[in-house]
Amino acid sequence: MEIHIRTSGHVTILDLNGNLIIGKSEESLRAAVTQLIAEERRLLLLNLAEVPTIDSSGLGAMIKSFTSVQAVDGKLKVVKPSRMARQLLSITGLLSVLETFEDESAALSSF
Repeated sequence: MEIHIRTSGHVTILDLNGNLIIGKSEESLRAAVTQLIAEERRLLLLNLAEVPTIDSSGLGAMIKSFTSVQAVDGKLKVVKPSRMARQLLSITGLLSVLETFEDESAALSSF
């Protein structure tokens, strides 16, 4: 999985590309979020438009990222989850925890 980081105003957008699964991809997400927090970038938007598959480790990385950002009074939100990702978030109850958007501009304005 590749992570491309860009900004829009005060929000840092992480464009994820590839499967968010056990191993390097979930480790990369956690490392990227940790680095952004260290840089005092605390408004994060995960763009899942190009993430076809998420497994339990990927979900764990998302939850860890969410709690890490919350611990520094930041916000982490999700935009454009695939149908499968949305179902997974729904089944696990994470849709009620993670603010999720279908449109990037709506997600950005929610910060």
